[in-house]
Amino acid sequence: MSEHGRHLLALTDRLNGTESYDQAAGLMNQILDPVDGALERLADFFEAAGEKAKESDADDGFDLAQDFEEAAVDIRRLNEDLHLAVDRMRALTTPPPGPPVRGTYSAATAVPTPAVVAGRHR
Repeated sequence: MSEHGRHLLALTDRLNGTESYDQAAGLMNQILDPVDGALERLADFFEAAGEKAKESDADDGFDLAQDFEEAAVDIRRLNEDLHLAVDRMRALTTPPPGPPVRGTYSAATAVPTPAVVAGRHR
């Protein structure tokens, strides 16, 4: 496995072991950051690979360059589709439960039942 593959696998393991949505969002940001995230850098990589393929005099160089350029566009589109995912993950944090609601009985606020009302009028 490559160094980058090991890094992504370790990141995945850390994500699986997070104890909060906030921690998970922080790890996701390493992949989805629109400026410096791994997806943006991967798109840059494919663009560079396309430029390298264009340098070839072979007929397949142009086709390969187009494949790489399409991959870069697809990756950027994916990153745009997921641009709110970090914030959405962070928002999944459930608020702590509030204090328990205690019921109280007060004769002044009690709603009379028909039997009680009938008993008062006699």
